[in-house]
Amino acid sequence: MAEGKEQFEDHKGFTIRVLVVPEYSPHPPDVTFGYVGYVARPETDFRYSSSRVNFSHSVADLANAEAAERAGFAEGRSIIDRTHPDLSVDGL
Repeated sequence: MAEGKEQFEDHKGFTIRVLVVPEYSPHPPDVTFGYVGYVARPETDFRYSSSRVNFSHSVADLANAEAAERAGFAEGRSIIDRTHPDLSVDGL
């Protein structure tokens, strides 16, 4: 995990992008984290909002950067797997 650098994971024909965000930056030890991310098809131009599904955990309450990254990828997979309560990849 590279803090401050977006991470990518492929899942069932989609790309998940997660960027871990600390509560404060520069941050002291033991600061909590959140994340932002999106799900898109690898071949699309993800700069356009119509070609991606955005998601976030904007409340920085995750214990560390690794936990935030794991949670971000889990949320991205839930969107792709259609188990997310609010978001889906339908239409991408």
